[in-house]
Amino acid sequence: MMIQSSLNHRIVTMTQKIPSNSTEGALFTKALSDFFTTKFLTLTAAPFIITMGVALLFLYYLSGEFFDMLNVAAQVAENPDAMQTQDELVQFAKEYPIFSAILGSFIFKAIAGTLFYLIGGGFAILLSVILATIIIGFFTPYIIAEVQKRHYPTVERKATVPIIDYIFFMLKQFGLFLLLFFVSLPFYFIPLLNIIAMNAPFYFLFHRLLTRDVAGEILDKEEMKVIFKEARWRIATTTFILYLLSLIPAVGVIGQVFFVIVLAHQFFQEAIRLRG
Repeated sequence: MMIQSSLNHRIVTMTQKIPSNSTEGALFTKALSDFFTTKFLTLTAAPFIITMGVALLFLYYLSGEFFDMLNVAAQVAENPDAMQTQDELVQFAKEYPIFSAILGSFIFKAIAGTLFYLIGGGFAILLSVILATIIIGFFTPYIIAEVQKRHYPTVERKATVPIIDYIFFMLKQFGLFLLLFFVSLPFYFIPLLNIIAMNAPFYFLFHRLLTRDVAGEILDKEEMKVIFKEARWRIATTTFILYLLSLIPAVGVIGQVFFVIVLAHQFFQEAIRLRG
């Protein structure tokens, strides 16, 4: 009887250690219940304010330069001798008056302005997502500690990756991002493929930075190698869903805390699987 009781106890213990709610739906449901708490909602404000401020300044600066160019073209088209400056843009407009007339027309300005804000807005969203992902990295340890306290108090965190390794990792990922970005540029002009080409570099960086930030706070170096190999498709599925959510305006900035919570649950559960 004692042997049978001991065996039953071990079976129950092992069963409790295996996460039964690790599907994407369960992860997101649990993460949402955490996200809509005072602590996490308050924490959401910091990355949102910083990211939106930088993104709006960037877009404002680019729009100013763009419309200055159109105004110069319009002035030269109306009076080629009115502007005596040797600015290269002015010289180009004087040498090609037909182009300056087209660029300076109201219809072209309206079309160009609309396209600029559509395309520029799209890039602003993508850049703001990456910027918010970087900013949230500073808050990740606190978020993970709170998730651990709420749900996984018995799971040990083994954040032992040296800071110098993390810096080299960041530099490498940004280098790969730039390489992928420039390789994908020719595909921007091919319908349908341009959607993939535009998003592929940003998803790559989003996935790499976010998973590394969260996993590095829970797992040690060897555990990360094993989990990123054995659970790569589960992790990629989660980050792909999060990336699609991030493309919704404002969600990519406001939702960064939520994204970290989702991945924290996933990596805690992967740690439980690995450690048995």
